[in-house]
Amino acid sequence: MKNVLIVDDDPITLKILCAAIEKRGFAVIKATNGNDALLKLQKHEVCAIILDLNLPDINGLEILKQIRNHPILNAIAVIIVTENDDKLEAILGLEMGADDYITKPFHQRELIARLNTILRRTQHINTNMHSHLIFNDLHIDLKKRIVKKQDIDINLTFKEFEILALLAANPGEVLPREAIMNAIGGLDYSPETRTIDMHIAAIRKKLDDTDKEKVYIDTVSGVGYRFRK
Repeated sequence: MKNVLIVDDDPITLKILCAAIEKRGFAVIKATNGNDALLKLQKHEVCAIILDLNLPDINGLEILKQIRNHPILNAIAVIIVTENDDKLEAILGLEMGADDYITKPFHQRELIARLNTILRRTQHINTNMHSHLIFNDLHIDLKKRIVKKQDIDINLTFKEFEILALLAANPGEVLPREAIMNAIGGLDYSPETRTIDMHIAAIRKKLDDTDKEKVYIDTVSGVGYRFRK
């Protein structure tokens, strides 16, 4: 049985979420503050975290940052929960590596649907990708989430790694921005959204792929990006 960690300091919300998730066949681990959540993560293996950003001790974004910077915990699926319709915190969370977000008040079925979608996507990626992708001097270890160029570690954020792995797993194929956004999870795509472009720019910089003659990632004008074979 898969464990889901629910982090929320509101006892009523916590009780409702626990009942809904247990009803769907998951085991629930509860935490009412950030420090408790971090301790539970050290003691239990979890497949996903439902993380309220407004906690009494540690801001949820700080917890998310610690998870994504952790060498073992960084692959756990995270859904962040915000209190209102202001999307700023949600956008920050997605840019820091959250897989999805939901705004209170929300319907239980919506949350479960988002959770199941994320877990299916994670399982699909793990099942269908080879564990190692190698392109000349660039090595990508998908299971350990390690990227090396000429045997030097390249430090990517969670979302940067997801995008690079997706492109590298489909060399020569043009992936539209919308397809990339849908595959890695996050904001709904719109033509004005530059999140993918910003992540690509950061990846290129870290891979030293910034010359006019690109080595790894090509831009296909008006469409998206392609990883070179």
